[in-house]
Amino acid sequence: MSITRTAPNNAAGNSGHITDLALVSAFKEAAQAVLPIMLGIVPFGLAYAIVGRSAGLSAGELLLMSATVFAGASQMIAVSILNEGVTAAGVLMVATLLVNLRHILMGATLAPRVAGFGLTRQAVIAFFMIDESFALTISRAETKGFSFRYYLAVGLLFYCGWFAVTAIGIVLGGLIDDPFALPIDFVMPATFMVLVVPFLKTRTGRIAAVVAAVAAVIGAVYFDGHWYIAIAGVAAAVSGALIETYTEKPTDAR
Repeated sequence: MSITRTAPNNAAGNSGHITDLALVSAFKEAAQAVLPIMLGIVPFGLAYAIVGRSAGLSAGELLLMSATVFAGASQMIAVSILNEGVTAAGVLMVATLLVNLRHILMGATLAPRVAGFGLTRQAVIAFFMIDESFALTISRAETKGFSFRYYLAVGLLFYCGWFAVTAIGIVLGGLIDDPFALPIDFVMPATFMVLVVPFLKTRTGRIAAVVAAVAAVIGAVYFDGHWYIAIAGVAAAVSGALIETYTEKPTDAR
């Protein structure tokens, strides 16, 4: 069951309308997409909680961070910095800002699809905007249209899952001496590779992915920190925009 309502053209992307699902249907569809990806997040969440405990954070502080920040990469960087003895708030803020610069690009991509929503809904969309929810929602929107309820269902499932994994990691924290010795290095890259696959169906997507990969490697080699993430994102966005502008036929000239 779905509910369709007319919306301004700039809010619906190419479709000119927003097709929303019934809430139960949204959660059923979201669960099928989220659960396989959630498995890849589990080791990352466990490591965050375990490193956080070794850095001296209490269980309450770790759970509060997961509940209010809800950004795995930023949280992992924050607890890793704290674990090294750095407590300056400025250092933590700059480090997390750098790793989250990619959210500017994700927000810009979502903006035309949600421009017709009120401030409250846009704030909810911003809070639940993580790599996984963004990728799943945009991939679905390309074929079925943007659904706020689907986006909300995806976000809530990841939110609850991340909070639960944090709690489990806190419980297991005392059982693992060196969390960085766990074989989790390839888990998150593999998860993101799975998220990228749906975007490789077009020539533009494939070229942008190659450009991003090359830019990320170059950025990692020549720049310290996490600048390579922002560099890769900008390179992919610019290359994709240039290809669509100068080589592909317009898809919404109607």
